[in-house]
Amino acid sequence: MSPRTFLQSTLCSFFGFTLFSISGQNILPPVKAWSGTSESLIVRSNDPWITPTEMSDFVTTPDYGETMEWLKELSSKSPLLHMVSIGTSVEGREIYMIIASTDLDTAPEALKESEKPLLLAQAGIHSGEIDGKDAGMMLLRDIAFGDKKELLDQVNFLFIPILSVDAHERSSPFNRPNQRGPQNMGWRTNAQNLNLNRDYAKLDTNEIRAVVQVMNDYDPLLYMDIHVTDGVDYQYDVTFGGLGQQGYSPSISNWLETAYKPYADRDLKANGHLPGPLLFALNDRDFSQGNILNMGGPRFSDGYGNLRHMPTILVENHSLKPFKQRVLGTYVLLESTLRLLASEGQKLREITIEDQTARSSKIPMRFKVPQMKNAIGYDTQSDFQISDQIVIPPDTLLLLGISSKILKSSVTDSDFIEWTGKPETMKVVNYLASEPIDLIVRPKGYWVPASCEEVMERLKLHGIQMEIITEPREVIVEMYRIRDAKFESEAHEVVPFEGHMQVSGTTHPELRNELFPVGSAYISTDQILGDLAMVLLEPLAKDSFFSWGFFPTIFQRTEYIEAYVMEPMAERMLEASPELKKEFEQKKAADKIFANDPNAILSWFYAKTKYYDERYLLYPIGRAL
Repeated sequence: MSPRTFLQSTLCSFFGFTLFSISGQNILPPVKAWSGTSESLIVRSNDPWITPTEMSDFVTTPDYGETMEWLKELSSKSPLLHMVSIGTSVEGREIYMIIASTDLDTAPEALKESEKPLLLAQAGIHSGEIDGKDAGMMLLRDIAFGDKKELLDQVNFLFIPILSVDAHERSSPFNRPNQRGPQNMGWRTNAQNLNLNRDYAKLDTNEIRAVVQVMNDYDPLLYMDIHVTDGVDYQYDVTFGGLGQQGYSPSISNWLETAYKPYADRDLKANGHLPGPLLFALNDRDFSQGNILNMGGPRFSDGYGNLRHMPTILVENHSLKPFKQRVLGTYVLLESTLRLLASEGQKLREITIEDQTARSSKIPMRFKVPQMKNAIGYDTQSDFQISDQIVIPPDTLLLLGISSKILKSSVTDSDFIEWTGKPETMKVVNYLASEPIDLIVRPKGYWVPASCEEVMERLKLHGIQMEIITEPREVIVEMYRIRDAKFESEAHEVVPFEGHMQVSGTTHPELRNELFPVGSAYISTDQILGDLAMVLLEPLAKDSFFSWGFFPTIFQRTEYIEAYVMEPMAERMLEASPELKKEFEQKKAADKIFANDPNAILSWFYAKTKYYDERYLLYPIGRAL
């Protein structure tokens, strides 16, 4: 037995548990041998600019140090490439970006004002899904010293090779057992155990703050986020797209669907790849119940880009295809995108302005599948219920799938799926979360009190424009009283999610005369990021700062009243008000638990006095009407 085989099959003891180190690569479903025209992109072994991945014949991917040294050397030798740091991780690693341009001035403001369209592509947001890094290194090499320099004649290119730099170094052959290579894969979450692709709205992490700052500074025309799937088996090797018939940027979505995807599909097919749409099995197992494209909120890259009115492409390479095939497909997709922007850039800019300048009178806080009873959660499919009365028939999708069979588990005594590796074309139901719900009337703006400093700082990080007042201002605003608050839980236990205790509740509007002190902010919704401001500040939105738990203090009471005071006061209140007495009797009759709880009864009376904290459960953000 070789040392490597022993490593993959040995046992080890850890904290008293026996752990089996068995290679998941040997258990993956069968895979069809692949060969494509894109293999011609691989340079010869004696090429001075061969990438580390090419050198390993796509078995391994370079670590952070090797990657950055290679890119620094490449950039130092080419006037077309400039390597800049856009931030630092919590473990002190620089997050680098490569600027590829023929322009003499590549400062942020210059590229922002350039007539050339600007592509921002990012790899390694989940660093085990690293195809984009290796594809980008090959493409940059060919731009600098190969035959692809002309790609920059009419387009500028920003490339982030590794976003989750700390997780990239938590590398192991035992990460991502459902993915076919590379041999060394990074971790899904960063050093703080936070998923970067859940952080776009709340901005907890240095990494996503760095990306959003790039968006603000450079204003890219198109943004691409490169992933590798988890999930089910099918024939496609590169799946990608926008949000389709849903979201906040209809003109952009239409262009991505009708112009971008057909163009890129053609190039991928010509190079031996099989492109497909974004695929997410409804039952998270196979396509027997259909596919679903959910409108994930602005916690995700594509939802965030859509809400910013920035054309955004989500790439999900298929994890069960060989690493070489996935990397080369990503190269082709990146090159195709640059070529399309060269010809369609001006049109896309005009389309983008349409969405940026629209000021819808009502903004949905969420979207749902018309055929589903419940609104869709962003990270779970447990809310899905097919409606008994389907008014709008769902779409259908001709799926180039892989056949499967259901087997009985000898371990769990339940059913599990086995993929056969045999191609199968099937017609499946295709659900789209296209129905807007929880529509909120657009206010003129929002008032954020000075006490909400952290929220204001994060709004600034998003690039949302605001006025900080230097004198107190008294204004009439609409504010929400939160009722029926629930802290989200799993299995009846309140648990944190992405470092936060998420909360939901019903909103009850009140018209109030509020005094906002010096340092408070006024945020107009008449700006490009006005829709984003609304979704971040409206409590009903699942990715609002309220929902992420940034306002926990509104749920605590700090002043109380003693029973010896409240008891005689309640008696006098009943004597003075027949209406109150009737309401009290009805409350007791309808709620037996209340009727038998002296503390609840006195608290009920206390809430009706002027001594009660009138700001209890009051959401502190004001809506300017």
